[in-house]
Amino acid sequence: MTRHQFKNAVWQEENAMESADFRQLLSANPKLQQWIDQSENLTVNILHADTSRIGKEVLWGSLIYKQSRHARDAQDVFHFYVSPELLVTSTLDFEEDMDMPRHLMIQQMEDAESPVEVMMILLGGMVGSVLHKIDGFEERLHQLLWNIKEHNNRQTLESIEEVRHEILLWKHLIMGFREIAMAVEETFGEAVRGQREYERTSKRIDRCVMLVESYEDEIRNMVDMENVVANYRGNEIVKTLTVLTTLFTPVMAWGALWGMNFRVMPELDLRYGYVMSIAVILVSTFLLYLYFRQKGWTGDILRSIDNKGKPKQKQD
Repeated sequence: MTRHQFKNAVWQEENAMESADFRQLLSANPKLQQWIDQSENLTVNILHADTSRIGKEVLWGSLIYKQSRHARDAQDVFHFYVSPELLVTSTLDFEEDMDMPRHLMIQQMEDAESPVEVMMILLGGMVGSVLHKIDGFEERLHQLLWNIKEHNNRQTLESIEEVRHEILLWKHLIMGFREIAMAVEETFGEAVRGQREYERTSKRIDRCVMLVESYEDEIRNMVDMENVVANYRGNEIVKTLTVLTTLFTPVMAWGALWGMNFRVMPELDLRYGYVMSIAVILVSTFLLYLYFRQKGWTGDILRSIDNKGKPKQKQD
């Protein structure tokens, strides 16, 4: 165990929550013992408070502050117990995360007014790490926006689903930080609102929430755009097949007529019957095409064919 003594606060790190030393630091509350048992195989955040005694309020819980987007079980959990006299937490691996420099955070804790402020400094470091990782997510999202314009295909749709899943993970993580910040004020009173570290961490959490909600709106717009494009392409495919099928109707109709095995068919004995049949088929098909063109039913198809043959013009 590691004990940090500051001017106005004490922070103690414990390697194992199940150890006897850790249990001795906690107050005699059955819910605390139950929390230790529940935290062994954690799948969701845990948060409890005891406000039965004025001036002896206690807040404790477990927070999933890191979650891999590739594996469900790849997550880091932060266990904490905070009272006006003491902060007890699980050991944090500062070396693993370069966004949480240990020496700078310890230096910042020297001026903390209470263990609650030390707790908020730790949360602020975790939220800062989340913000830094969200910047990498923003780069992938920006690339995806241009892929939708330039390479709109099945792979792009799969990429949209991936970032949609990732933004839900970010939203779930930040929800835990936001809940703790609200619970701190609820447990220890409005006095914490005036403390510098509480206000700083709360603003940082609000910034995270704003970014995630904005990115969620962008992804929702991308999904809507993808649906519009997919519906338009589907309609164009059906329209093209319908027009082509209709244009070949004269060929099928005349071919079916002249393919009948009747004894009396004067066209078969004509000297130029073959040429005349081809001419009738071509003329009837051309007239049908003119009718479609007049109605505007082939305009988009012809323009798309013409545009494929033209080089793209560069825009300033």
